[in-house]
Amino acid sequence: MNTKNLTKLFSAAFLSLLVFASCADLGVENLNEPTKEAVEGNAENQAKLLAGGFYDLTTAIHSSYATHPDLLADQITSTNNVRNFWDFAQEPKIRLSNSATYSGANSYAAFYGGFNSAVSTSNLFINNIVNNGIEISDAVGNDVTESILAQAYLLRGLARGYLGLMYDQAFLIDENFVIGEDTPTFASYNALIDASISDLDQAISLATNFAGDGFVFNTMPNPANTWSQDEFIDIANSYAAKILAGEARTAAEAANTDWTAVLNYANNGIGGPDANSSLGSFYNDNIGSAGEFASYYNDWSNFIVSCATSAINSCSGYLPTDVKVVHSMVPDYPTTYPADSAQGTVAAYDTAFSADPRLEGYYIYTRNGGFLNSSRNANLYSNYFSARLYSGNDWWVATNSVPFFTDNENTLLIAEAQLMLGQGPQAALTLNGSASGTGTTTIGFELNSEATNVIEDGTLSGGHTMLGTEGDAAFQFALMREYAVEVATLGGVGSNWFFMRRHDLLQEGTITMFPVPVGELEILGITVYQFGGVDAAGDVGTASGDNSWTNLATAAGLKTRTKVASMSFERPSTNDAKIDVDAAKANFSSKGASNN
Repeated sequence: MNTKNLTKLFSAAFLSLLVFASCADLGVENLNEPTKEAVEGNAENQAKLLAGGFYDLTTAIHSSYATHPDLLADQITSTNNVRNFWDFAQEPKIRLSNSATYSGANSYAAFYGGFNSAVSTSNLFINNIVNNGIEISDAVGNDVTESILAQAYLLRGLARGYLGLMYDQAFLIDENFVIGEDTPTFASYNALIDASISDLDQAISLATNFAGDGFVFNTMPNPANTWSQDEFIDIANSYAAKILAGEARTAAEAANTDWTAVLNYANNGIGGPDANSSLGSFYNDNIGSAGEFASYYNDWSNFIVSCATSAINSCSGYLPTDVKVVHSMVPDYPTTYPADSAQGTVAAYDTAFSADPRLEGYYIYTRNGGFLNSSRNANLYSNYFSARLYSGNDWWVATNSVPFFTDNENTLLIAEAQLMLGQGPQAALTLNGSASGTGTTTIGFELNSEATNVIEDGTLSGGHTMLGTEGDAAFQFALMREYAVEVATLGGVGSNWFFMRRHDLLQEGTITMFPVPVGELEILGITVYQFGGVDAAGDVGTASGDNSWTNLATAAGLKTRTKVASMSFERPSTNDAKIDVDAAKANFSSKGASNN
C-alpha cells in the first residue's frame, strides 16, 4: 500500500473513533477537539475513545455477513440469491468469486475493515502509553495506565486473532509503525495468530499484575456493562484458547497445534476449573432500539418469514437450519435433503425424533419451504428453523444483548484439547458435564419476551453420555453437535466454520479461509485470487473433504436414536405456540428473496 493510502486508512480509523465518541445516541460525551491533557491523562475519556475500537471489532464479529461462514459450515441453508447466500450454501461446493463485481465478496470486506480499524485504534493507545510514557488516572486519583493498556492489548489481540482466523493473510502493523517511513507487508495467518496470542498474554499479564484499585474493563461499546479485573482475565484466556485452537485450516495442521496451551487457557477461561471469577457469559447490552449497537448476525439468523397463520409451524426460517444440525442429533437423518421431498413451496420430508430434547426444544418443524427454490437445488431444502434465539424478528430491542462467549463454548474447548492430547476419559467427563450431557449453557441475558411464546427454555441439557473409550470420530461427532446446537450465534462469526475445518469436517471444496478483499488487492496492484470448489479440493484454502461430516456418523458407528417418551421437557405444541405475524412482517423490510 502506498503512503497516501495508508495515511487515509489510519486517518479514517481515527476519525471514526472520534465520531463514535461524539454520538449522543450512545450516551457518550462529545469530545470533538479534546484537549491534549483530557485525552492523554483522563481515564474516562480514554475509555470512551478506546470503546470506538471495540465498537469496530464487535460489530464486525456480529455483522449480518456472519451468516456466510455458517452457510459454508452447513449450519444454515439457502437457495436465496440475496447477498449470494445460494453460492455459499451450494452443493457440491463451488469456487467463490473475489471480483469487484461479485456482491458476495462483500462478506470478505465486511470483516476486514472492522478488524483492521480496531488494530489501528489499539496501536494509538499502545504507542501513547508504551512509547510516549502517557500516564492515566481515574476520577479519584488511581493510576489506571496499565488497566487501559491491558484493554488496548486485548483489543489488538482479538482484532489480530480474528484477521488470522478468517483470512489467509493481512497486514501486521504495531505501535512502532511510522506512516510515511515504513512499508506494511502482508503476514500469514500463522504470524497474525502468533501476534494475537502475544497480545492476549500481555493483556493477561498486565491485569494479573495490576496492583491497587481502579482496574475495570469498561471500554466495550455499551458503557452500562463493565467487568472486574478477574473477569477480564477470564475473558482474555477464553479468547486465547479459541484463537489458538482455530488457527489450523486442516486436521494435519491441528495435529501441530499447542493443545497443552489451549487447555491451559481454557482451564483459566470463562467457567473453567481455574477461572478467576464466576462469570458465565461475556456479552454487551444493546444500545438504543434502532440498531445503534446490536447483533445483526442474530437478527438475520433468527428471522422467520412466510407465515400462513399465527402458529409458529406455519412459518419458514429466512435462513433455515441445515440438515447437518438435525443429523447431529439424529444420526440416521439424511445428510442431503431428499430431492423428491422438495415440492415447490412444500418441504415434505417427515419430522425427526431424538432423545435429545433440544431438537424439539430449540427447532421448529415446518413444511413451509419459504424462500427455498427446488429448481436451484432441491437438496438444499430443510424442514427446520431455529427458534432458540427468536426475538420477534427484532434483535434490536433494548432488552437484548450482543453475545460473544459462553461458559459452554469454553468447556467444549477444554474437551477438544483433552481429546487432542489423547486424554479420552477426561474429554468424556468434560463433555458429560457440558450441555451435551447434564450441564447447560449460560446465555446470561433474557431475550425479548416474544421468544417465550415460542420456546419454553433456551438452556436445555442434551442428555448424551460418553464413556471415554470411543474413537476419535465419535468424539468429533459429539463436539460437532455441540458447536452446531449450543455455540451457534452465541459465539460470534465463524465459530462452527473454525471448528469444522480443523477436523477436516467441511465438505469437499468448501473454502477454509477468506482471501484478502478485492478492493485491497487492487489498491496494492496484487493479482486477485480466490478459494474453493471441488476441483480444487485439498489445495490451500479449500477443504479436502477427507473427513466430511456427511460420513462422520458412519465412521463413528452411531446407531439410530429414538424418541424417549418420558422426557421431562415439554415445548408448547405447534398449535399453541403463537407469534405476532403482523409484527414479523413489519420487520422484513431489510431482507427479501431474489430470483436473480
